[in-house]
Amino acid sequence: MLGVIRLDPSCTAYRVRRVFLASRSAEWSGSAGAVYPAIRRLLAEGLLKERSEDDGRGTHTYVLTPSGEAAHERWLCDGDRAAGPGLDPFRTRAGFWSLLSPKKRNALLARLRRQIEQRRSDLRREVASLDANDAIMANLDIALQDLRLRWIQDHMRKIAKG
Repeated sequence: MLGVIRLDPSCTAYRVRRVFLASRSAEWSGSAGAVYPAIRRLLAEGLLKERSEDDGRGTHTYVLTPSGEAAHERWLCDGDRAAGPGLDPFRTRAGFWSLLSPKKRNALLARLRRQIEQRRSDLRREVASLDANDAIMANLDIALQDLRLRWIQDHMRKIAKG
């Protein structure tokens, strides 16, 4: 959230919601019940400064305070978390797929392969229309999907060999 606001010096809570709603990440909620309380917490912690706009609608914009910029940079530079596994629903489930019957497991892997191929295709089409930051994230998503697809193909070959 701090990064979204930092990138847009006239950022509103609504703008944060729109970015989160459009995100490919399941970790970010764009619901009003998540965004607005989080912004209030960031204000209370002194990480944001609020400015009332004179637009007749009661619009508030937000900017990071020096403490907010420092907190954002600590998050940006946290190599342990950036290099860590984080939330990955594919990896979390993969270790348990062997518990499925061979028929269910093969059907699942075939379906996953199709879904991943479709996701890669959609992302590749979309990349050209994205801003630089979103394009970086989309290209990393494509690379992750490539790795998942390779794992599925290798795993299916091992299953076929017995």
